[in-house]
Amino acid sequence: MKHIISIIFFSFFITACHTPAPFNTATTEALVTSKQLKEIEIHTSKYTLKAWTPKQPTTQKLRIYIEGDGKAWLKRGIPSTNPTPVNRLVHSLMLEDPHTDIAYLGRPCQYILTQACNQSVWTFDRYDSNSLASINEAIDHLKEAGNYKEVEIIGYSGGATLALLSAAHRNDVKSIWTLAGNLDPRFTNEFHQVTPMPSAMNPIDFQKQLQQIPQLHFYGSKDPIIPYQISKHYTQKSIDKKCISVIRVEDATHSKGWKESWNRLIKIIPSCRK
Repeated sequence: MKHIISIIFFSFFITACHTPAPFNTATTEALVTSKQLKEIEIHTSKYTLKAWTPKQPTTQKLRIYIEGDGKAWLKRGIPSTNPTPVNRLVHSLMLEDPHTDIAYLGRPCQYILTQACNQSVWTFDRYDSNSLASINEAIDHLKEAGNYKEVEIIGYSGGATLALLSAAHRNDVKSIWTLAGNLDPRFTNEFHQVTPMPSAMNPIDFQKQLQQIPQLHFYGSKDPIIPYQISKHYTQKSIDKKCISVIRVEDATHSKGWKESWNRLIKIIPSCRK
């Protein structure tokens, strides 16, 4: 019972840090106008995902931002009835990205609630095989619709978990960026002494598939949710570290301090050391 209460508190804590401000459509509207994006719904085998994608492709490389866990919990012990993120941090980051072909991919049941949706999807099962399959099917759709040859993936918070898992199951991912990323759900739960998520897939179990993909992981110096220990553990457990880089972002918390520095950070290109 103690561990169950702990995971409920921890999940609530993540939600509180991830959604500090009331919903405002201004950021999303500015993103759509500035980057010339169109809003679409992608029907996958399990869920329907919300996405924003370029109206007119201009390059052969698509950079995809994967949303975080969103509003998973309403308050302590009570899952949210709608996991759509209140804070539009990821949209704000995209506004700072100079690359022309960028897309946004929401997580299962965010924005769109279908009959397949229930509270376990955005709480205890948010990193399971069904979520991963839907993300990869959606990426396939975005890639094929724009006739892109390769993709880059950026994941925020829990979106980093799926960014890594997705790349591990694909052969077209050129590079991965993560910020405040849950790189190892199993270790993160152990670190915070909360109950494991039995259905969660773990990127560390797919290091053989990831070892040749350049990865750049940013963590906030003031982030109590995903502190440096998470990135450190992920790197230490990796089979081959030459394609993994970790960078500390001063004064960044789990949800604050990223927008101000993203234009600079996104210009740091992930690479593999010789």
